[in-house]
Amino acid sequence: MLQLIISPARGWEDIAARGEEPRAIASSGFYPLIGITACTVFIQRFYVSSLSLVTMIQNAVVIFVQYFVTFFFAVFLFSFFLKRMVDGEPNEKKYTTFILYNLGLLAVINIIGNCLPPIDLSIVQFLPVVVVLVMWMGMRYLAVRATSSFAFTALSVVSILLPPYILGCLFHFIMQQLS
Repeated sequence: MLQLIISPARGWEDIAARGEEPRAIASSGFYPLIGITACTVFIQRFYVSSLSLVTMIQNAVVIFVQYFVTFFFAVFLFSFFLKRMVDGEPNEKKYTTFILYNLGLLAVINIIGNCLPPIDLSIVQFLPVVVVLVMWMGMRYLAVRATSSFAFTALSVVSILLPPYILGCLFHFIMQQLS
């Protein structure tokens, strides 16, 4: 994942050369990573003393669920729309790997944000722009036609980047209404 941040094009080449199975990536990397991301919510207690244990547990569950649901949502959207952007049939193994790595990057950004004190405007809030760049550089990995670059980037943003934030806002709104 570090190489995807430092050199996205080279990172996608290395991922393609490795050819790992998405199930292995998910079970040994992604699911534990979103579990760790959820657990980092408890670090916020050092900065905000008014957080209750119940609130922190709810926030941890929300974080885990938002990434878990986003993964399946993104796989569904990619399976439906990607065939219009590539020549031939899209490679399910590759686009699932693409989704896992990009969601993993978002989870790492979330970990960083959870470990820092809450600030209204910080550089961490702009790090998802790096994920958009990584997604854009992944077009060659997925063999997306050059004419479909904008549509592919839009699909990636709508299916991978936005759902965790939308689900997080939705769950927090529901929790506020219930309390």
